[in-house]
Amino acid sequence: MNEASPKPAIVLAALALLWCVGLFGRGYWTPDEPREAALAASVSAPAQALPSLGGVRFAEKPPLTYWLAGASMRVFGASPAAARAPQLAYALLAFVAALALTRALLGGAATGAHTAADTRIAALAGAAIFATSTLVYQVQIWLDTDALLLAGVAVALAGMYAALVAAGEDSTARRARWRGYLVMHAGLTLAFFAKNFAAWMVPVLAYFAFIAWERRWRELARLEFWLPALLPIACIALWVSAVAAQPDGARSLRILFWNNLVGRALAVSSEAQFNYASGHRSSPGQYFLELPLFLLPWTVCAWYAFKAAWRGARLAGPRRAAWRFALCAALPGLVVLSLAATARGIYAAPCMIGFVLLIILWAAEPSGDGAATRRAFAGTAALVTALALVVLGASAALQWSVLRAPWPRFALSAITAALVLVWSARQCSAPAPQSVAKSAPSRLLQFAIAWCLLLSLGVLGLFGAMNHTQDIDALAARVAQAAGPAPLLLWSPDETTLAWAQLDLPAGSWSAIDGTDPAASATLARRLRAAPDTVVASMAAGRWTRAAWLAYLRGEVSVDGARAASTGSEPLLGAAGLSARARVGRPGGRGYLLWRLQP
Repeated sequence: MNEASPKPAIVLAALALLWCVGLFGRGYWTPDEPREAALAASVSAPAQALPSLGGVRFAEKPPLTYWLAGASMRVFGASPAAARAPQLAYALLAFVAALALTRALLGGAATGAHTAADTRIAALAGAAIFATSTLVYQVQIWLDTDALLLAGVAVALAGMYAALVAAGEDSTARRARWRGYLVMHAGLTLAFFAKNFAAWMVPVLAYFAFIAWERRWRELARLEFWLPALLPIACIALWVSAVAAQPDGARSLRILFWNNLVGRALAVSSEAQFNYASGHRSSPGQYFLELPLFLLPWTVCAWYAFKAAWRGARLAGPRRAAWRFALCAALPGLVVLSLAATARGIYAAPCMIGFVLLIILWAAEPSGDGAATRRAFAGTAALVTALALVVLGASAALQWSVLRAPWPRFALSAITAALVLVWSARQCSAPAPQSVAKSAPSRLLQFAIAWCLLLSLGVLGLFGAMNHTQDIDALAARVAQAAGPAPLLLWSPDETTLAWAQLDLPAGSWSAIDGTDPAASATLARRLRAAPDTVVASMAAGRWTRAAWLAYLRGEVSVDGARAASTGSEPLLGAAGLSARARVGRPGGRGYLLWRLQP
């Protein structure tokens, strides 16, 4: 086996390729991305205290992600690539924070078996593992607030650990604590303005769990801890006062800090549209059952690292503190999430930082078990091999069936997946490292580069297929074409419908009515009297047939006539004298019925 470590420039190039393909090589995908883009566009100029969707103020999250994405759209145009451009900066910030954190952990836990070069390579491996774990990658390329949240949490944890390991009361230690706690509070500020106080769960639980485990209660009495806290306090107070000054400020603050914060953890009394506990229902142990998927392709390594952690947390010396901090960053947040009323995988992304720390502490262990390391690497190689086979098979199946990518793109995708497949298959039987502490991080870097290539160049063909099946802009164009020049009224639209209307239709050409509103019938009648040629669009599930699906994938979709039986799907529209005249959408997915007054 070649134990030479890949050059840092190669690792960074592979990560840049991974991020750029995921961020800029696709359109908006549902769920959520069209809504987030519309929210960003609503605050592109000028910046507002809260964004809006369909003319209604959106008070679910603080606005920093929307401000930055909106500014990017104003400069570079209203495209998916422009909306996601700031997320490349979030990914880089999270990577640098993870690099600093892992280096601090390994530096403080170093022994005579390590050199400065070993520590640098191991820290780079830890940051690369963090950036390439499946859940973290999903969060960082998805247009949502969680990428900025993850970067803020990573910065907060890096500053926190730097402050906690600054031993002594001399001027050097005090300066280190000042810097560390200032960085921690800056990270907490970023995290809050991404996703409210819920973003503080992992760092706050990690901090209190660690100082309780280490019995370092004196940290809570330090001026270095409390004075930098004025930064998030001042920023949050200024923003809250701006929200409160709006005409519906009190309602917006209640939604932000009660419905959307407490209401996601507990079932609280609220309006139906703000009853967040009813969606994404959690089940006991759900996060722990999904954890192996979150950590791919590092799942097997994480298992061995977790087993080693219980021994490491009882060791004497600085290594014990490193193991304990990693456990505190990984587990308390995941346990609390498991008790919440709602569950989504992305909520667990900040906890992945702790598991990455465990993996790199295990990999850099000077007295590591060579047999266990061999099994862990063989398991990782098997996972990469299996996933490369899936990517290659899916790409080939699409290319030789109904959805053909341009041949140069398909060739690049297939060759990359095949090379990763062959390389990872060979690693399944590679010999154990001669020196675990020195070569295991280098081996992990090799796996990280292979994984980056698979999820960037290897998936180009699949991304083309996904773009076609999730083309919201094309769906909006078909609805607008079917409606013609008549005013368009959206009946009981969901957030995605409001999003494509706000993004793709001319301002003033459409409006929306909530069909559950008691006054909906009267409002509809008034609109129809004022403009009898109004076209009403209501949501309808796409009709699934194999022939329709194959035709759609070939790009042969057209507007279909809607049968009279469809009028029963919306009784209020039928009662208003409307009949369904056309259906647009994709088979088995999102679709719309277009209604007009009967002649």
